[in-house]
Amino acid sequence: MHPAHALRICLLLSSPLLARAEESSYLFEDSTNNMAMSGGEGGRVFVASNNSLHQFTRGLVLERWVRTGPRLDGPCVNSQGCCQRWANTTNVNRILVVDEGNGHLITCGTVRSGGCEVHQLSNISDSQQNTRGRVATQHMGASTLAFPVTIGSSTHMLTAVTSTGEDSRFIPAGCKGNTSYYKVKETRVSLRSLEGQVNGSLFLGYDSEIPEPMVDLPTSEEHQFVQGFHLNGAIYISVNAVKAANAKVVFANVSNVRQGVLVNVSCSLAGSGPLQVLSSALVRTAGSQSFLAAVLSRREQPQHNALCLFELGRFNAVKKVLEPEPRINIASDTIDSTPLFSYSGLLSVSATLVRNWAVIFLGAEDGRLIKLVLDKNMKVLRPSILIELQDESPIKHSIMFDKIDPHYFYLLTERMVRRLKVANCSQYRSCEGCLSAQDPYCGWCVHEERCSFNSECQKTIWIKFTGQAGRCPKVAFQPLAIADTFNKTQHFKVTLKGNLGNISREKGECVMRNNVTDEIICRGSYSTYCLCHLSSRTYLQLKNQTVPFVVEASVQLTSLNVTTWGNLHNCFNSHASRGNNPCSNCVNSGCYWWATEHKCSLFPSQSKTQVCPHVTRAEQSTQADIHIYLKDAEILEKSNLSCVYNGKVEMTYPAMWINKSIIKCRMPTFDNERRIIPVNLIHTNNAENIIDNPNHITVYSCDDQRADCVFCTPQKSCTDSIVTSIKPDRVASSERNTLSIVGKMLNVGSRASLRIHGMADYSADISNDCTIENSTLVKCVLPKAIHGKKTVCLLYDSEEDCVANRTAFLEYVTNIRVTEVHPAVSWLEGGRRMTIKGKNLDVVKHMQISLSEGCRSLINCSADQGTWTCESPFMQNGIPGNYSVFFCLSGSEQQVHLIYHENPKFYNFTKVIDEKQLLITVMRKVDNLQLSESDVKIFVPKDADGQLECNITEVMDDKIKCVLNTTDISISELQVRIGQYIKNLMGPSTNKPIFFGLLVIPVMLVIFIVIYCRASHQKDKQFSKKLDSQMELLESQFRTQIREGFVELQTEGSDVCLLRDYNSIPFLDYKHFATRTFFPESANESSETSFVKDLIITMPQRAQEQSDLTQGFNALYNFLNNERFLVISIHVLEQQKDFTIKDRCRFASFLTIAFHSNLVHLTNVLDQLLKDLMDRSSAQPKLLLRRTETVVEKLLTNWVSLCMYGFLRESVGEPLFKLISAIKQRINLGPVDAISGKALYTLNEDWLLWQVTDFKTLKLDVTFQLNTEADVERDHDSSSRFEVEVLDCDTIGQVKEKIFDTFYNKYGYSQRWQMEDIDLEVIMKGEHQRLQDIDQTSQELEDGKKKLNTIGHYNIPNEASLVVIRTREKDSKPVIPDSEWTDNHCHLISPQSVSVESPVPEQGKQKFKVKEMYLTKLVSSKVALQSFVQNLFRSIWSLHNGKPPIAVWHIFDILQGQANNKKITDPDVLHIWKTNSLPLRFWVNIIKNPQFVFDIEKTPHLDGCLSVIAQAFMDSFSLSSQHLGKHSPTNKVLYARDIPHYKEEVKGYYRYIADLGSVSKEELENFLTEESQKHQNEFKEKDAMIELGKYIQKYSLQLESGPEGEDLTDMRDAIVQIREYYVQKSTCSWE
Repeated sequence: MHPAHALRICLLLSSPLLARAEESSYLFEDSTNNMAMSGGEGGRVFVASNNSLHQFTRGLVLERWVRTGPRLDGPCVNSQGCCQRWANTTNVNRILVVDEGNGHLITCGTVRSGGCEVHQLSNISDSQQNTRGRVATQHMGASTLAFPVTIGSSTHMLTAVTSTGEDSRFIPAGCKGNTSYYKVKETRVSLRSLEGQVNGSLFLGYDSEIPEPMVDLPTSEEHQFVQGFHLNGAIYISVNAVKAANAKVVFANVSNVRQGVLVNVSCSLAGSGPLQVLSSALVRTAGSQSFLAAVLSRREQPQHNALCLFELGRFNAVKKVLEPEPRINIASDTIDSTPLFSYSGLLSVSATLVRNWAVIFLGAEDGRLIKLVLDKNMKVLRPSILIELQDESPIKHSIMFDKIDPHYFYLLTERMVRRLKVANCSQYRSCEGCLSAQDPYCGWCVHEERCSFNSECQKTIWIKFTGQAGRCPKVAFQPLAIADTFNKTQHFKVTLKGNLGNISREKGECVMRNNVTDEIICRGSYSTYCLCHLSSRTYLQLKNQTVPFVVEASVQLTSLNVTTWGNLHNCFNSHASRGNNPCSNCVNSGCYWWATEHKCSLFPSQSKTQVCPHVTRAEQSTQADIHIYLKDAEILEKSNLSCVYNGKVEMTYPAMWINKSIIKCRMPTFDNERRIIPVNLIHTNNAENIIDNPNHITVYSCDDQRADCVFCTPQKSCTDSIVTSIKPDRVASSERNTLSIVGKMLNVGSRASLRIHGMADYSADISNDCTIENSTLVKCVLPKAIHGKKTVCLLYDSEEDCVANRTAFLEYVTNIRVTEVHPAVSWLEGGRRMTIKGKNLDVVKHMQISLSEGCRSLINCSADQGTWTCESPFMQNGIPGNYSVFFCLSGSEQQVHLIYHENPKFYNFTKVIDEKQLLITVMRKVDNLQLSESDVKIFVPKDADGQLECNITEVMDDKIKCVLNTTDISISELQVRIGQYIKNLMGPSTNKPIFFGLLVIPVMLVIFIVIYCRASHQKDKQFSKKLDSQMELLESQFRTQIREGFVELQTEGSDVCLLRDYNSIPFLDYKHFATRTFFPESANESSETSFVKDLIITMPQRAQEQSDLTQGFNALYNFLNNERFLVISIHVLEQQKDFTIKDRCRFASFLTIAFHSNLVHLTNVLDQLLKDLMDRSSAQPKLLLRRTETVVEKLLTNWVSLCMYGFLRESVGEPLFKLISAIKQRINLGPVDAISGKALYTLNEDWLLWQVTDFKTLKLDVTFQLNTEADVERDHDSSSRFEVEVLDCDTIGQVKEKIFDTFYNKYGYSQRWQMEDIDLEVIMKGEHQRLQDIDQTSQELEDGKKKLNTIGHYNIPNEASLVVIRTREKDSKPVIPDSEWTDNHCHLISPQSVSVESPVPEQGKQKFKVKEMYLTKLVSSKVALQSFVQNLFRSIWSLHNGKPPIAVWHIFDILQGQANNKKITDPDVLHIWKTNSLPLRFWVNIIKNPQFVFDIEKTPHLDGCLSVIAQAFMDSFSLSSQHLGKHSPTNKVLYARDIPHYKEEVKGYYRYIADLGSVSKEELENFLTEESQKHQNEFKEKDAMIELGKYIQKYSLQLESGPEGEDLTDMRDAIVQIREYYVQKSTCSWE
């Protein structure tokens, strides 16, 4: 396996695609170079990265991995005498070519002089080295290109390399003129043979059958090869010439490469500067033409990158200037083109032909893969963004299509390869949406009603995109309106349109449904069409519907259903619609238009005509008048009409008829209006009655009627509004930024808005929050948007269309990262200026730094010309180390590591006068702070109020030098400032008063004597106050404890902060969950667990025994599968006195295992047994199912457990695990006594630790040093390092547990260490000290007990380092402490504090403790855990999709049915039955025993807390009200206020299930069958049947006699066969 495979899996989870989920992917350690694919043997993918070659399946499953470097190498063939010393060199792959014919993979890299290796396609580990050199260039700056070429029956590899000779810039230092340098002499294109032996003379050499296999490019300038392809005997290679103005293409016939030609290609890109080609590909078309597609760029101007197409036939027609051999010919012509598609940052291109449509894929530097579909004219139909990489990795490599399945492709980025679909068809939900996407990969699968690939459509009809409309299946109906004619026929004609293939339309049915009332309008038989007749009642209902209403028309054929929704107009209730075309809308809906009355009617008007008068055009006849032309307006000739301009009432003028088709209106005076003004004709008496205006006629407000005129001045001259720039042009997607739009004449409108649209956006975003500042500035607040490049255009007033001169480009950025801080070290006081580096930091508006996660205690950073700087935070704990600092920016928090060292040590300074300067040298202790001149400031006191700054000249490891440009100053002290750290230094002193010490000694002696005398005098007085002070101390302790309890109770919240990733909850698998539920009394390793199949090892039976005993086992199998036999047998067995409760439970569990694959049969048996049990319990029905004393009661528990596992895992598992984690965290929040297990924070009074001492929390840095082979085999991270929080009162054993809790959170509870095998060592002052619970330093009390050692006992400081090692000598503490050990040791509960009857603290060291003072801790713990408990309860009685789990539904059905059969009218009885069958029998068991569900350990203390919660859970189902008093148990009182609310929720849960009715038999059986199939072959069902047979054999005589009145003949025969079977078994090797 690859050494970093686990790391890759983790990193893959944090690098998703935004467009859709990845099909498969693989993350590499090093940078990738090339990829290739083989189509043989099911297909394989090969990826070359630095120093590695990988072989994958098509699904990117790693098959092989070989290392190709690094290796000792240099620019010469041999290391001896080389012009440059050989060094360890990275092998970068330059050539990766698949030779399908010979089964080879050819790889060439930058080592071994550019030589190649040949690998077998089936196994890259099988390889040979070829000795030929210079196939590839060693220098990364010199290009290398290779691709396979087939000539006749032989395979060749075309290579193109850039010269690295004497005149190139690639010659290594010291190698120029040296003959040892192994250079590529010429920039050459060659055809190399791939035939023959790998180390033969022909392989990678030149085939003699090809007369001219090579050609050289001119040496006058440097040429870099980009990409190439082979088509119809010709090769095309895109080339960049470093000094040329245009890109170039090498065109040559493979039969005569030397006669090739170097052609200039040009494309009219925006910007200026020389063109270069970044990528090229072949584009085939359905016709005879083919094209070379090239991504071209202006050098250093990626914003102008574009895709250009060059028709291949043009290369054959170029004129060329012949060059002397072996030089290539130069074309005198330039092939020009225009950009087909432009996008900033395009890098790569790939193309394919799909159903005669050319499809092009473009990779960009922002991590987007753009897909273009071209029409037959090679124009882009619709660009779309197929993929957006979240990390914005540039897509430099062309994609590689899957040779086996063309619906997939491979995408290679810097560190990852991905296998992805070429289209995301499933995103389209309708046929119209699917075909309108204009994607030739996608089509509509008619039968499955989904958009898919053709291969994914299982039936025959798949409608593909053809560019034509009307191909989707659609139901049409006539008439579209309920009018006068419909009143006579009263039927609809329904027809089916669209592409339906050969589907039979006979024996179909059509249905029309009113979507408003959901009632069926009519039905009819369908053949070629359908006549759907209405009843009189339905017709009257339709007449009363509003206008219009939606009708659902569907046609149901034998193999297809098609449904369409359409509007049905009701002419009985219709009226004139608003808008510009009221008449047309009426007539098109099937109704009749009355023009003079301006209304829509059911009946035709007197004119009997259905033509609509309408306006056709308008012309300005004079400066003051306009003429409006109408058509079909004769009927309106006598109507009074008016003209309204711009929809404004104040701009309405009467119209005058000139003739039957022309009206004259006055032209108003426009003031500062838009250039184009809409005009409408209206009825004068009602402004809402508009004459049809389908062309939306307009007039000019300007005298100047230029096409580019947008706005008019008051003088009626045109004003051009131009946007010149926007600031900023890059913004963060997660922030609302203000955009400044700069331009000319920007104040032309009354209001402004901004339209933002990107290629990936389904609709444009509009910002109406714009302010017109002045004629040159408009400010708009940008909305949040997905990342990518957007087009923004400035709109005014009611403008809808963008104008080119008011358009700009804006980029939204999401991938904002801090990657590095420099310098990455600081001193403890902080304040060091650090430069922040990262990606896209230029779009950040605010940046802050903190040592606290969660963006707390922030320090603002600053930006200067796009460079961010921050000051390192102050380290409050004062402990050096490696810490995480958090940057808060653009709505995200990012983490970077920062090393803190001790503050710098300055201890002295010297001064030297040099001419007119004072030179100061400050001495410092050598450290690792890497100080620079900008970090240090030195100040010299000038006078009482001021300071002079000394100019820093040099900073060295042990001193700092600075200069003062003055000598007129006396320096006795100075101040050194480094960030927030300030150090004042005193200069060397010349006075040394030794006599001062002699004077001080006698004075101090006199003072000591005086103090001693006064102390003796005060002794008696102090003793008299001692008792009073102790009493006051006790009283103060009482007050403090009560106040602390009150404050904690009132301020307590959910302080539990769970850190676990709940996507990796340690669920037990199905079989182990079932086994622990079936056999709860058994240990982890028991005989019962043998009924779970081992997936790795199975023991086959002896063939002879199996043959001999098959007949007997078949009899047992048939007996158990007979429902009647099995039910009778269970009843007979339960009548036997020696058939104990344990036997009954085991029998039920074996029965469950035996029929796990046939849960339907097991359920039928269970149902019958339940009914029989209810018949026997009729005397006391409320006691039914309360206990587990019968087979059916245990069987019910097992059955519910199996059927509820899915619901438990999907819905309840996470809340339950969170609750358990929260309880454990809450317990460990405070002290826990290691002997008794009692804790300060708990839910159970019996486990309350009230003998509390003061404590504090410490953070320890823990390292594992357990390196052994066993660790590696178990995949343990034996050198893990993490931080653990402990208390200073924790014992060493408790610290171990907390360390391993952290360890288990990472690796799971299945990987456990034995505590006695592990030791802890603390590292203090460079020394290791072993930590033990008991050692020579342990404190021994007066009664001989020893106190366990704690963290505080060893004086371990905060942030100390602990090391986990293997035990060298066993601890004296037993693995499981016995009573003798616990009697001789104590922890937090000392012997003196067992009773509260001794209120006087021992020696004044212990505080007075009363247990009842700490009962508030129970309440505070309850409050902290309340949200977890509530979430758990509600997840249990939640209803997903409005339905309960099938198992619950079915059991409740049976109980309801039995209650009805027995005529039980008391609702309490049914409630109790349901409670006993589900919560009591299943949920309480799960809550109290989480180890049944999860791979965890349950401690006694955790069990006590869960018992309190389980009791509250059951009280929620109880019908009796609780009467609690002051003497009630705290475990009952704790949740007393919550239980009434839960009871109401439970009743609603029961009531809702009852209202649902019964679950169908089909639904139940489908569920049971599915559950059986999910977990096939996980249990040894045959072994379980054999265990059941033992009981049948044991009680065979009683079974044969059976109950009276039963015909047991067949049953007796079967029992005899079973008995003989076991007799035979006893003579075999079976036990």
